[in-house]
Amino acid sequence: MAITIIPTTNKPLPDDFDSEEPTIDAIRIKVAAATMKVLNDAGANIPVSSAEKKEAEALFKNFTNPESTDKITAEQNKSLSVPATVQHLYAMLSNYDHQVVQEAVQLRRFITNKLIEDAGLADPRHRLKALELLGKISDVGLFSEKTEITVKHLSPEDLETQIKSKLYKILGKTSAIDTTYEVEATKDVTPSI
Repeated sequence: MAITIIPTTNKPLPDDFDSEEPTIDAIRIKVAAATMKVLNDAGANIPVSSAEKKEAEALFKNFTNPESTDKITAEQNKSLSVPATVQHLYAMLSNYDHQVVQEAVQLRRFITNKLIEDAGLADPRHRLKALELLGKISDVGLFSEKTEITVKHLSPEDLETQIKSKLYKILGKTSAIDTTYEVEATKDVTPSI
């Protein structure tokens, strides 16, 4: 399937033509994965070999390990330009993202259930703290602080009156004086020598 690219002319040219290639490894991987997502959405189907899977797994480990200080090697950086490696890496990162979301939901349920258990404790201090925290859960919103903003829309005449009054204050005047003026016609007089 061919991808049609239509250039647009309504975008301004950049101020400088320095390389826009990302310098941070995590951003390089995100850019490569986003590019693969576009290709997948366009219908690209790229076969992945076992060597490319191993390269993608090494990149994945480097990217997802919070304690890793390893920089991407030159060989791994080169593999980021191999579509099959990036496709497998994209699949792994997509699955990882779903797992992270599922784990967050499970953790939220665990904490909520634990707070419900603690709300039944005999000690009033623990019971009140558990109830307070349960009330602060965003789904409940009982103890959350809410700020209400009221927007008043004024008519154009009211806005004009407010602007004039502020200008009068700035200029030190109390009211405006409407006057008329006439332009005198001047004769073109050329000096005689």
